[in-house]
Amino acid sequence: MKPAIQILDQHSANQIAAGEVIERPVSVVKELIENALDAKAKRIDINIEKNGLPLIKVRDDGYGIRPEDLPLTILRHATNKIFSINDLNQLLTLGFRGEALPSIASVSHLEITSRPQDQISGTCLTLKGGRQPEIKEVGCPIGTTVAVRDLFFNTPARKKFLKTTNTEFGLISDIVGRLALARPEVAFTLTHPRQVVLQTSGQGSLLNTAGDILGINIARRLIPVSVNHGDWLLEGFISPPDLVRSSRQGETFIVNGRYIRSSFLSRVLLAGYHTLIPSKQYPIAIICLKLPPSDYDVNVHPTKMDIRFRDEKDLALFIQEEIKNTLIKNRSVKTLFLSVPSAPQVPKVYREKSPAKPITHEQLNTILNPNKYMPNNYQDTAPNLVREDKSGQDLSPFSEQKQDPPDLFAEEALSLGPLQKFRPLAQLFNTYILATDGQILLIIDQHAAHERLNFERLLKRAKENPSASQQLLIPIPLELTLQEEQALLEYLWALTDLGFILEHFGPRTYLLRGIPAYTGSISGEELLREFLEQILMKNHIPEIEQLLEEWIYLLACHESIKAKDNLSIVEMEQLISRLSQTGNPFTCPHGRPTMIQISAAELNKRFYRR
Repeated sequence: MKPAIQILDQHSANQIAAGEVIERPVSVVKELIENALDAKAKRIDINIEKNGLPLIKVRDDGYGIRPEDLPLTILRHATNKIFSINDLNQLLTLGFRGEALPSIASVSHLEITSRPQDQISGTCLTLKGGRQPEIKEVGCPIGTTVAVRDLFFNTPARKKFLKTTNTEFGLISDIVGRLALARPEVAFTLTHPRQVVLQTSGQGSLLNTAGDILGINIARRLIPVSVNHGDWLLEGFISPPDLVRSSRQGETFIVNGRYIRSSFLSRVLLAGYHTLIPSKQYPIAIICLKLPPSDYDVNVHPTKMDIRFRDEKDLALFIQEEIKNTLIKNRSVKTLFLSVPSAPQVPKVYREKSPAKPITHEQLNTILNPNKYMPNNYQDTAPNLVREDKSGQDLSPFSEQKQDPPDLFAEEALSLGPLQKFRPLAQLFNTYILATDGQILLIIDQHAAHERLNFERLLKRAKENPSASQQLLIPIPLELTLQEEQALLEYLWALTDLGFILEHFGPRTYLLRGIPAYTGSISGEELLREFLEQILMKNHIPEIEQLLEEWIYLLACHESIKAKDNLSIVEMEQLISRLSQTGNPFTCPHGRPTMIQISAAELNKRFYRR
């Protein structure tokens, strides 16, 4: 009888381990770079083909691997980092488990070429799918080169879960950038496939490296942080309160030179900005912590991306207070920028349909040529800053004509709804409107209600006039991160359909020449960046209709009145009236209720009236 419990063969065990450590191509890149850093490399070159499946090559100038040790690198649990479990308490290297190379080798064609400094020649190990390796002597420079080809060739199911080339390379470029921030003394070069996408100097300046990764304009505004507390050292840079993002993409946490993910540190960082930035906004920060290795545990997850701190309470208080104190010491008055009037709206006839597929750098100069979006008489009409709407009203910002106060909730008349019979009584907490029809008390969330109104209004306009753009008299330069650029390239067709006009201007730099005609008073640059951040947080490829709706979500939220905004009785009447004309007055676009009701019968019951 066959035993119920069996010992897996080495190859199967390696493939299972690969599922834990090697989730996608970016996992391979991370493991190979960390091996190079542990080898004391001062220069690391990364070459990626397509999404990383055809080829991932990492070359370093570290101390290399001796010929007799090279065959051991592909064996599970082989390591030169620790010799007993007690060594984990003093671990300062990035890797120690010895599972990365065997796991990679089991799902790819692996080639390792290495030469220590005291050797006149190198050794090359070739391994296909974890089978018997081939070893030969070769000529090569000092250091190690690891080439991973045909990744997941024998695990086709894993390929099905990968995203597009732009998305996968975006993840790779993001991790390379964060590892470069963790080691500014190391020179990094990322090539895809022959174009240099990222290059850092390796001169040891974290601020200069931040400029290479995040962009010079952002790096110039960052505030330095440096403070000691016993054995703890906090260093890095944080953004001023007026430089925030709508996601946590701008946060980088580094512990003893190791880039990590940490929901704990994210909460502590945000707590340091408490009351200084709006809700659901997040700072840009590079937080570098130096702690005794015994104060944290990196052996929580096979990827070693998540760690656990021993004394979270005291550490949180230390970080939070220092961030808050640094921000208070560097208080500055926010600069007011007057918006430049837009040129006349470009007629739709002058816009060409953009391709519904990802775009590469080679296609940018053709697709992003702004001249094809301009009418022939654009130069003649551009100096004329007076614009008119359909009624012929002068919309020039320099018009001296006196006008009545604007109606916050102005919109075309639709159909009357049951809310028309409700009259406002008062505003509660400058957030809620109390209204009644004599039988029911309504409590209306003014922001949610106005958001619903704006969403339906803007969506209607966008569908009536898709791709409508307005040219900017002065183009706005946009400096993007590596991952933001990949998202822009992948969804450039969608951004073009929404009304954006972009021109490639240099490495990770684009000129914003036109914005959607229905952006209202909101900055086109701000919404474009927020739109890219929303894309980066997605786990699937959205449809154009979905992208359009999410764009309208952003616009509607930005244009809506907020909680704590004071409203007059007239404005409350307008809001209730316009809300009654929407298709769904009872929820905001995000599904939150716009109102709750309390009947007279319920009130009588509460007061024990019969």
